[in-house]
Amino acid sequence: MDNKHLAMWNWLYQNKNISDLFFNFSTDKNGATVIATGSGDTVVKQYMGNSSLRNYDFSIIQFKPVNSEIPNNSENATIIFDVESVMDWIKKQNDDRNFPDFPSNCTIQKIEVLNNMPTVAGQDQAGAKYMFQCRVVYTQIGD
Repeated sequence: MDNKHLAMWNWLYQNKNISDLFFNFSTDKNGATVIATGSGDTVVKQYMGNSSLRNYDFSIIQFKPVNSEIPNNSENATIIFDVESVMDWIKKQNDDRNFPDFPSNCTIQKIEVLNNMPTVAGQDQAGAKYMFQCRVVYTQIGD
């Protein structure tokens, strides 16, 4: 596949815990998951022979319901655990070397989850926005 963004979307869509997947833009309805690109295709190191080590950085954003106004309710702990399950899935894909289908001139070395837990990036009475960052480290031959 020649489109790294579509490769990422197809790869993440394999996760059975994600039903409503968006790329860069979405609604804020509960259940939505967004792949938000960061500094994609950053050259980390240039090698002789026209190859380079690169990073494709992205964030996963999930919108979940929130019950912060109900005392003694453990539902929010369960919800963040659900978001962590997506992090765990990404880590397992890396361990199993099940990588996105990047262009043929690219070889993925690893996919890293850069946070040890999701961050609450916003909330209101209807829900919360959880986010964590990831990185695909890969080599590329040519431009």
